[in-house]
Amino acid sequence: MEEQQHLPPAPSLGTTFTDVFTSPSEVFQNLKGTPSSPMLWVIPLIVSIVIGIGITITMFTNETLHSQIIDKQHQAIEKRVEEGTMPRETADKAIERMESGGSTLFMVIGSITVIIMIALSYFLGTLFLWLANKTILKSSARYGKHLEMYGISSWIGILGGIITIFMMVGLGSMYANPSVSLLVISNFDTTNHLHKLFSALNIFSIWQTAVIGFGIAKLSEKSNNSGLGVAFALWAIWVAIQVFIGFGM
Repeated sequence: MEEQQHLPPAPSLGTTFTDVFTSPSEVFQNLKGTPSSPMLWVIPLIVSIVIGIGITITMFTNETLHSQIIDKQHQAIEKRVEEGTMPRETADKAIERMESGGSTLFMVIGSITVIIMIALSYFLGTLFLWLANKTILKSSARYGKHLEMYGISSWIGILGGIITIFMMVGLGSMYANPSVSLLVISNFDTTNHLHKLFSALNIFSIWQTAVIGFGIAKLSEKSNNSGLGVAFALWAIWVAIQVFIGFGM
């Protein structure tokens, strides 16, 4: 108890929100050795979910984006018919249901999926960061501190999500995002590994990964290069999973 009273206070939510963009190393240096502050990850998690749901709603309420979703689903059904995994009659009924409405249901299902995926990315993503930092850089920082670090870094991803909404509407494409995929946006193919790699090379994902690297370094008391190496190695593995397995895309 006496030791707890002498710990420096945890950085405030407002401080971490501004400083993660301007001086991330300093934010994480101040985070180390402070009392637990759940608000540092709870608030970014909630905001991330709101932005994710916002993207889903935009895709189903914007006429251009919605028609692209319908076309994509239509193509997927036709492909199954060609492969013999779906009878023509079943396919026709599915297409009819799809075109006759049901956007609200799809929006609800999409929003629930977003909530689950974002929550998993927070808790499982932090788990992998903590285990990597613990085993590779011998960090003694607890899982909770890594969760706070991940939450703070998520403000960058949140900014990226807001920009993505404007890009999707402005460019009229469900594939629009601040990534290299803008080079192939007019003929983006979700089955093309190179196109999926371009989409994964998102400037905000790379930026957030770099910031996480600084956080790993400070929590392990190692060099920034060591933290960046661990963060980008994990990011590269995640990108490979997205590109070749399709999970998370």
